Amino acid sequence: MIVAHQEVIESDSGQKNCTLLHFHRGQVLRIGCDSVALYRDRNAVDDPLGNGVVGHELIPNTIALRFEPDTGFIDQQRAGYVGLHGGAVLFIRPDGIALYNNAQDALRNQHAHWLIPFVKAH
Repeated sequence: MIVAHQEVIESDSGQKNCTLLHFHRGQVLRIGCDSVALYRDRNAVDDPLGNGVVGHELIPNTIALRFEPDTGFIDQQRAGYVGLHGGAVLFIRPDGIALYNNAQDALRNQHAHWLIPFVKAH
């Protein structure tokens, strides 16, 4: 199992709603309505200077995620497969986290929008 646990953060305005996936290795993936970011650890998520950001990518305008109070942006999660409310999929691969339009593209590793590597590029 790659994901140790999930944390849903709901803001009063709804503008900063997010889902955090805590990995067993300590890294944290933050999923928001318009972007995905990988952090070194949970403390780095709240760092206003961005220390500890491993990678960050915008979610394309063609993908519309939906936030649910109980599960955040995540519809289902099994091993490295993370299905999002709205149909898009994040796939946790050995080399990083990739975003796909749908499950078929993710399972075939086709048409990834981007890849956030697990190691920060210098």
